[in-house]
Amino acid sequence: MNKHDASYRLLFRNPQLVRDLFRGMLQGPWFDALSWDGLQALPADYVTDKLRQRQGDCVWRIPRRDGQYVFLLLMLEHQSSNDKIMALRVMTYCGLLYEMLLQREPGLLAIALPAVLPVVLYSGVPRWSAAIDVADLIEPAPPGLQAYQPKLRYLLVDERRMVERGGLPSDNLATLLFRLEHNRGLDDVQKLIQTVYKYTEGPQYRELRRAFVSWTRYVLLPRALPEVQVPPVDDLLEITDMLADQSRSWTHQWKMEGRQEGRLEGRQEGRLEGRQEGELVLLQRLLTRKFGPLPQAVQQRLKAATSTQLETWSLNILDAATLKEVFQE
Repeated sequence: MNKHDASYRLLFRNPQLVRDLFRGMLQGPWFDALSWDGLQALPADYVTDKLRQRQGDCVWRIPRRDGQYVFLLLMLEHQSSNDKIMALRVMTYCGLLYEMLLQREPGLLAIALPAVLPVVLYSGVPRWSAAIDVADLIEPAPPGLQAYQPKLRYLLVDERRMVERGGLPSDNLATLLFRLEHNRGLDDVQKLIQTVYKYTEGPQYRELRRAFVSWTRYVLLPRALPEVQVPPVDDLLEITDMLADQSRSWTHQWKMEGRQEGRLEGRQEGRLEGRQEGELVLLQRLLTRKFGPLPQAVQQRLKAATSTQLETWSLNILDAATLKEVFQE
């Protein structure tokens, strides 16, 4: 696990930050039905039937005011590009979560399983474009089979888009984290860290302050100042003092991560998408010429294919006697 992922998990294992994520940001009609003071973190290590351990992200149990529970499954996505099968990963983790609950609380078999809210936190720069429902990853089923296809939707938190839209509550630790993640430069970071310190002065915030220090020290500063040897710091005030002392020498070196990464990622994604589109068109033409008009299911499969799959199928055409043989991998 890299330091970015580890530090984010450390942050979102704190109940105050999880509450702030929903308070004024993701609040829905179900919010007031939950007793947030009873928020409880659960282990997120799952073991499959094949005995391979799977490390989940963060799982929280929140009591409902009617005595039941809701489980929050927070999946923290930090790669700079979209994860096209995130919806499938969410469905897998939800299933593993239910299995874990049944193992630990066999009495659940006598009642209904608790509700689960899957949440994906995305801190990357490019706009999230992956499917948010696993049903959108599956090709259209023939009539009569639609009812048997899996459906599961997750709640997407695209941090950069939320910051750009504005209107986020100012006295909110999740807001401050998102704004630090997508900051506007060194001066902005100084002010934001000072505000974080202001809202975490009490002893009840000791662990959360440490998590913010860890994320700032090992993720934010090295990413923005890759050529600078950042001195070790263990306190938010030390960080603000250090930034103030070094502001003159570091201002011109501060990387505007969002702008630079966004432009680079945009160019890379544009080239990849353009190349893949060309491969798709060529393969469609070759298949049509050899086998005639393509069925709708085949066209959908081609459109959902990866570049590697398109390349494999293009080579298979040379020896394939039927359309079915083309798609053997």
